[in-house]
Amino acid sequence: MKIDQIKMGSLLSYLSLILGTVVSLVYTPIMIERLGQSEYGVYSIVLPMVSYLNLFSFGLGSAYTRFYTRYKEANDKYNMAKLNGMFLVIYSLLGVLVLIVGFTIAANPRLAFGQKLTEEEIELAVRLMYIMTVTAAVSFPLSVFESNTMVNERYIFLKLLAIVKSVINPLLIIPLLMIGLRSEAIAYMSLAFTLFSGLLNIIYCNKKLAIRFYFRDFDFKLLKSMFKFTGWVFVGIVVDQLNWSVDKLLLAWMHGSNEVATYNVASQLNIYYMSMATTFSGILTPRVHQMVANKVPDKQISDLFIRVGRFQFTILTMILFGFVAVGYPFVLLWAGEANANAFVIALLLFIPTILPSIQNLGIEILRAKNMHKFRSLVYVLVAVLNIVISIPLCALFGAVGVAIGTAIPVFIGNGLIMNWYYNKYIGLDIPRFWRRITALLPSLVVPAIAAILIACLAHASGYLGILFWGVIYVVIFIVSVWLIGLTPREKEIVTSPLKRIIYKILSKLLRL
Repeated sequence: MKIDQIKMGSLLSYLSLILGTVVSLVYTPIMIERLGQSEYGVYSIVLPMVSYLNLFSFGLGSAYTRFYTRYKEANDKYNMAKLNGMFLVIYSLLGVLVLIVGFTIAANPRLAFGQKLTEEEIELAVRLMYIMTVTAAVSFPLSVFESNTMVNERYIFLKLLAIVKSVINPLLIIPLLMIGLRSEAIAYMSLAFTLFSGLLNIIYCNKKLAIRFYFRDFDFKLLKSMFKFTGWVFVGIVVDQLNWSVDKLLLAWMHGSNEVATYNVASQLNIYYMSMATTFSGILTPRVHQMVANKVPDKQISDLFIRVGRFQFTILTMILFGFVAVGYPFVLLWAGEANANAFVIALLLFIPTILPSIQNLGIEILRAKNMHKFRSLVYVLVAVLNIVISIPLCALFGAVGVAIGTAIPVFIGNGLIMNWYYNKYIGLDIPRFWRRITALLPSLVVPAIAAILIACLAHASGYLGILFWGVIYVVIFIVSVWLIGLTPREKEIVTSPLKRIIYKILSKLLRL
């Protein structure tokens, strides 16, 4: 059952990601056109501010996964129910705290959004802040049910729900924009979908998982243990969030809404890019905690870390070179001439993102081993360096400057310091990891050359032209990696499901 859930969950995760990305690619230019550069910039400024409110979760989701997994492995149903009750109470109280803080920010907008915004832009930001704060607040208690579904590895339901949210929500927003409604309608629609998905999670947990809550005997000793565990998780989440969103706030303070809008286009592309890696590794989170809880040897954990890393590296390099090939004409068509710099900014964000993305399973390994303090301290250093470097670069070069300011610390923190720590203290075989990653490099030479030639000589125009040259590049990439890069075992992993599907189809056809 679990194997099926993981395999189907992986397939549905990428289906959700692809569908959501395609819909968003259609939806974003309509949004920019209908809202205008100024209102889109204001919307982009409010989003990171609201995302900071989600930090009030204090990283407790990781603690829930850790402790629930241990109780589940021991078949301790009493403590599972008590843990559910504790988290529902705590998250409900945190939701109230989010409302108080969010409304306080909305009541003092100039302190949060700076002096560069006009009075009309500030008024809009305040209204959006109120709506999005409510959305963030109600998501806290609802997240308990989503976490329970995930820790029980019911990925098929979760990913089907994700497909509904990522596809249906934008499709409903597009006609609202077409009839003249603005960014507030988008915010209200997000609130509606948060409530809708939360209700479905509640129903599923009650009907299928028979979730139980026990609210008596509130275990303050367990709560202390959880906060001790999540303290450094929280620090890591805070600085990671700061590291990826401080750029927009710096741009808002120094350059105003238009520059933020351009950077947000690149940032959105980078979110899609990172999601290609995190989508798969996220499914393995309960599995990693189970392996550590059962004291599986480090070599087996390293094997999983390397297999996942090679898969993620292949996907991310395919997208990176593909973006080099047809990214510039795509950005011009998708986001308009005003956001042409988003191509360069996106590349500057993509390249350092590869390092943490192919090793993001290591984050869960750290948490499962309760050795995540060091990573949090490293990310504090990364965030500080990001701010220090980005402030002068932002003043001089705008959005391109802050992208460079983000890229350098991410490379230092994730590429150098964390790899040393993984190898020396966590038991991950980092030399073997990089040997297996570099073994893929010869297979990337031909696709890299093809991408550069397409970018320089093809002059792709229109979406059909971009699609045509993009398909040519992808075929070249797949053939090269298949012939030179993949091992026989990796090829078998790809071909085995395809053979089974073909066999089933032919069997049905022969019966007709």
